[in-house]
Amino acid sequence: MVVYKYYKENSNISNDELFELGSKKNSPKSLQMYYNIDKFSDKYDIPKHIAYNISYMETRYRGPYDWQYESSRSSPSGALGPMQIMISTSRKVNKESTSTSKLKNDIQYNVETSMKLLHLLYEKYNSWEKACGAYNTGRPIVNSYAKFCVNNLNYKNNWIKYE
Repeated sequence: MVVYKYYKENSNISNDELFELGSKKNSPKSLQMYYNIDKFSDKYDIPKHIAYNISYMETRYRGPYDWQYESSRSSPSGALGPMQIMISTSRKVNKESTSTSKLKNDIQYNVETSMKLLHLLYEKYNSWEKACGAYNTGRPIVNSYAKFCVNNLNYKNNWIKYE
């Protein structure tokens, strides 16, 4: 992978360069996640630590240097892609139908859907804990998932460091 080789050879790459490279569709999945989570959490007023904690909880995303990150996962319950969105949830949030393939493989679409959903849940419940609980279970409960997502302010502790 050309981008990966570039990082290995240029260990002093800046966060701005990481961010810009993440906007390209041919970048590693981990960089695309970094770019899209940052972009859409800002657009939908989602605290960064909550957005990144959810990505960690859903698919074990571990930051921009997580070269082995696999974003196109599906759960036994039918949740798809990097932020584990259900097809029915995507339809409600985006007011359009989408394919399983798009939800599973289009990181930008999946992350934006997730951030829109979190925004709507927060507006509805006026609590990040209830919004995260609802994201996880479909009900506004404060479970261990919600507590982790809201209370883990040091989300980068889960990230792989540049080697």
